[in-house]
Order: sequence, then structure tokens, then C-alpha cells
Amino acid sequence: MNGGVWEVVGKNKKEKNVGKVGKLSKVEKKKFIENAPKLEDFLPLDQVRSLYNNLDGNKENKKPVKEKESKTKENEEKKKQQRQLQIEKKKEEHPKEKIPKSIEEALNWIDVTEVQNLLLNHQARFPDAPLIWLKILVAFLNSKITVEKDDPVFSSRPSTYPLILLPKDLRNVFEKTIENAGASNIQLFYEFILTAMTTKMVKGVPVVGYKIFVQLLAKYDPKLSMVNIPKLISMRNSYQNRKPIGLSLLWSFNQGGRENLMIGLQVWHEVMSPMLEAKSYSSYIIQMLNDLLTWHSDEKNLQTDLYFNILEDFCSGKLNISQSVIDEGILILIKLRIILFKNNSINYRKLFETLFFKVTPKTLEKYKNESLKMLLNCVIHDEQCFNVWESLHMKNLFISSEFLKYIDSCWHSVHLFINTISFTNVLISFQSSYKKSKKGKRKEDKYLYLCSSLSKELLKRMCTNKSKKSSLLWKFGSFFLLFLLSLIVVYDIYKHESLEATNIGSFIRDKEITTHVQKTYVFIKSYFIKQFEYFEANFPQYYKTIVDLFNSYIKLINDVCLVAKSVIIQLYSNFSSYFSTIIPIVVAKIELYVPGLLDFIQQNASNGIQIMKIYAELMIDQIINNLTKVVRWLKTNVFIGKLSPENLQIYANQALNVTHTSATKIYYWVYKNMQTLYEVE
Repeated sequence: MNGGVWEVVGKNKKEKNVGKVGKLSKVEKKKFIENAPKLEDFLPLDQVRSLYNNLDGNKENKKPVKEKESKTKENEEKKKQQRQLQIEKKKEEHPKEKIPKSIEEALNWIDVTEVQNLLLNHQARFPDAPLIWLKILVAFLNSKITVEKDDPVFSSRPSTYPLILLPKDLRNVFEKTIENAGASNIQLFYEFILTAMTTKMVKGVPVVGYKIFVQLLAKYDPKLSMVNIPKLISMRNSYQNRKPIGLSLLWSFNQGGRENLMIGLQVWHEVMSPMLEAKSYSSYIIQMLNDLLTWHSDEKNLQTDLYFNILEDFCSGKLNISQSVIDEGILILIKLRIILFKNNSINYRKLFETLFFKVTPKTLEKYKNESLKMLLNCVIHDEQCFNVWESLHMKNLFISSEFLKYIDSCWHSVHLFINTISFTNVLISFQSSYKKSKKGKRKEDKYLYLCSSLSKELLKRMCTNKSKKSSLLWKFGSFFLLFLLSLIVVYDIYKHESLEATNIGSFIRDKEITTHVQKTYVFIKSYFIKQFEYFEANFPQYYKTIVDLFNSYIKLINDVCLVAKSVIIQLYSNFSSYFSTIIPIVVAKIELYVPGLLDFIQQNASNGIQIMKIYAELMIDQIINNLTKVVRWLKTNVFIGKLSPENLQIYANQALNVTHTSATKIYYWVYKNMQTLYEVE
């Protein structure tokens, strides 16, 4: 209060403080810093970083160099000491374990009692959860096999690798656990293994243990891979860009086929065949199919639908695969076709009909060729397929013509296996159908005409083959019969020591065959002498020319015959001396080992000769009787009138005279022309 006037203290203080600029409080400083503009709002990040780095560098440069060096040295020494202490602690806590060098060594190191105790503990903790038991076992096994394999499909190993390395006791534990788990749990466990295997491979962890369990499950139930094919396809698509994982999955999918061919082919067709389009997988996919057929080469229950599935994969054009892959596939189809036709329950007629409708003019060449091979196998295995062909022919002229072409192209190797009677009937029906179509004024079909022409060609081939076959059989039979007779004669001569003392010699004497042979020889000789005398008397010039021309050749032939005769006699004497020494030894050995055999053969041979003599006499009598009847019939019915012997002789003389006069005229004409040419020169 000043001079009786009241003053407001707070107001005066405020008024006093207004004119003064004081220091900011901490709160105000923080607010100011937060609201103040920053360098990052105006400059790029690179410039801001460079500014801060320069500031830090200036600060460090301000520090004394000696202090900085001493501090860094102290820090480095402290860090080294700490690291050494940590390493020593780790060594004390975890001593070094031996690392197995191979899968076999890792499996042999596993203690079976440890596995059994592990299983018992988890069975006690989870008594109604067999899926957990299996997961524990597969995780334990996989953790023990730390060996990495560069080849995820074990291509250089047997098909049962690596399961074959599993010790028997350990395998028994795993198999019993799988058997007690139940079908539903096994299916879930199979899918779990595939998922876990891919997860581990992404992390770079070896998965040999999981693959061993895949093989165990495939042996227990091969159908596991077929139950959920869409899931397998989904997994294949997810990991096909990672080749090691993709190959491991394909290897796992194929393990069911190791036990069952039908399952293997079904999984291969639905899951693996689309991978033929990928160059990085195609060779392995082909190899898997080839392995399936090699493992089951003795299979006798393969069905036709599986064959058609594989055929379409390679030859239908549905998949965009390279020509080299198609060529390899065609070689595999040959193996598959061989296995298919081992199935005795195949209905070949139904198969033939199915194939007949599958081939059209739009069909690809490779598919058509494979179908034609199948059709040929059908008609070879079941001749009733010819009847089916005959009934389908007119409505399927294209495939009929192609099939006939194919048979014609390989006829030399096929005609021995085809039923020629049924095939001939089919070809004749094709000919008649072509003639009917021409009579009915039907528009000529090029395939119908082609079938008709090919049928004619095949009928001709069949006729020639029959004649060749019959002639070959006749020649072989004749040779064999002569050889057998010669052996009998030689044995008979050896037994009686001369031809006259043998049964054959007595037969020749009784029937006076030698006298008849001599008479025949004398008659033929006299006939030829008369012919030569007639020719010499009527055509002396020609006779002389022929004699002069052939005289040297006749002498040469005579000399050759003499030499051959001496060689044959010498060979005969050598063989006879050899056989005379060797036969007693052979006879003695036969009598030693099989006593009485030669006497039995001799008795049967003599009986056979007697039977042959009887039948030979009957046959000769029949031939003589029939020949006399034929000669008598010819004399009375043919050689009469203009064909009588007298007229035939007249005709022969006239023909000979005409030939002689014509030859003389030609000779003089040639001689005259030659003289003219000589004079001109």
C-alpha cells in the first residue's frame, strides 16, 4: 500500500515479467524441439546421413588419439577373453559327438533299447494317440541320420535303398507300431511325412529318416499314394521349381508302385506324366516308368485301361513333350504291351473292337502305329478277332486299309503266327464286298478300293507261302526218310557183313529187282543208241558239229567222274575202316551201360523192315495196277483218232522236217548276207 492506495501484487509481477525474456523450462524445450522443423523434412536422406557422419567424425577427432587407441585395445582383449570363456563352457557342457560318415553307419549307431524306451514313454503319456507315437519315431530317426545325400532319389542304389540298411530289430519296432496305428492314422501319418519332409528340405535339413518311413508305409499299404491324389498333385505343383524337393516327392509317390504295378501306373499317369513337359524332370519320369515295368515284368493281371492311359500320355498329343521323350516312351510301350498280353483273362475281341474305333484319319501317326501293333497281337492271340474285323469292315474302311497295309509290310515275320484259314476268309469277304459295291453303283471309296487291292496281294502271298512251305516240308521229309533208310541199310550190312546176306539183299533177290533194273537199263540204253543213230544218219553235219563241240567237255566230265569215283572210294574205305574200329567200342560201351538195347533195336528194326517190305509190295502192286489202268484209259479215251500213236509219230516227223527246212533256209540266208558284207568290205 503506497499513500493509502491498494496495489495488486500478482498483476504487478506479471506486468514486470512481460518486458523480460527469460530462459525456457525443460518442458518448453521439449515441445520446441518436437515442433521445430527437421533436416529430414527438407533434405534427402543421403545428405542427412552424410551430415550426421561428419559431425560424429569431428567429435571423435576432438578426442585425444592416445586415449582412443588404449580404449580399443582394452576392449579387444576383454572380448577375446569372453569368447575363450564361452568356448570352454560349451566344451564342458556339450562334448563333441562323432558324426557318422554314411547312412548305414548312422543306422547301426542307433540303440534299439533307446527307441523302445522312447516309444514306451510316449505311449504311457498319450495312450490313445498312435499318430503321436509315429511322429516321435520318425523325428527321432531323422535326427539320428545327419548324413546329406546329393542325390535325392538314390539313382545309383538298389530300389529298396535306404530301407535295406535299416537293422532288423529297429525295423521290427517301426513295423509293429505302424500295424497297431490303424488305417486312418496311417493315412494321416503318410500325409504328415510328405509335408514334414518338404519343410525340412526347405530348411536344409537331411530327410533320409522320413524317406525310410515312406518305404515302410508303402510296404504296409501300397494304396496310400492313391487315396488323396489331388493333394499329391498340389504338392508337386508347389515344389516343382525346387528340383531336389520335387524329385524327393516324386520318389516318395512312386514307392507304392514298387509293391503293386497297377497302383504305380495309376499314380504315374495322374501325378507324374504331366512332368514329362519339363526338361529337368522328363528323364527321371521316364526312368520311373521303366523301373516299374522292370520290377513287375512277370505281372499277369495288367488291365487294358492302364495301357491306354500310358499310350495316350506319349502318343495322343495331349502333352507337349519332345520327340526324344516320345521315342523313349514307345520303347517302354513295347515292354508294357508284352506284360499286357500275359494276362490270360483279356477279352481280345472287345479290345480289338475298342482299338478299331479309336483310330481315325485325324489320329496321330505314332498313336495309329501303336494301335496297329495291338490289333495284330489281338488277331494272333484270338482268331475270333477276324470275325469281329469282318463285321466292322464296311463301317471302318480307313482302319481296315491301314491294318492291311501294316500286315502286308511285316508279312514275312507275321505269316507264321496268323491263322491263315481265318485270314483268307476275311480277305475273300473283302473282295466280295468290293464287288457288291461296284454292282450296286455305289460311289467308289478309295479306302474300299485299297482294301480290295491289298486283299488280292495278300492272297497271292499266302498262296506262294503255302507252296514254299509244302515244298520245304516235302524236301525235309524226303531227306529224313532217305537218311533213316540208309542208316537201317548200313546197320543191316554191318550186322550181316555183306549186302547179299541182309534182309534187303534177300528182298532184292526174291523180287528180282536187279533183273528188272538191268532190263530197264538195257532198254534205255538201246533207245538212246537208236536215237543217236537216227540223228547221225539224217543230220550228219549237225551230228559232227555237236560231237566236235562236246567231245572235249565229255572227256572232261569223264575225267571228273573218274576222279570223283576214286575220291568216293577212298573216303568210303577210310570211313569203313574208321567205323570198323570205332563201332565195336561203341557197341561194347552200350552193352556195358544199357545191356540188351542193341538187340531190342535190331529186333524192332527187323520187324520194321518186314513191315516196310509188306507195305512196299502192296504199294508197288497198287502203282502197277493204277498205271496199267491209266495207260489203258489213255489208249482208249485220249490217244485215239488224231491223237493215236501213229498220227503222233507222223506229227513229230512233220514237225522235225519243218524245223529242218526252216533252219536250212535261215542258215543260207545268214550265209548269203555275210558273203555280201564281205564283198562290200
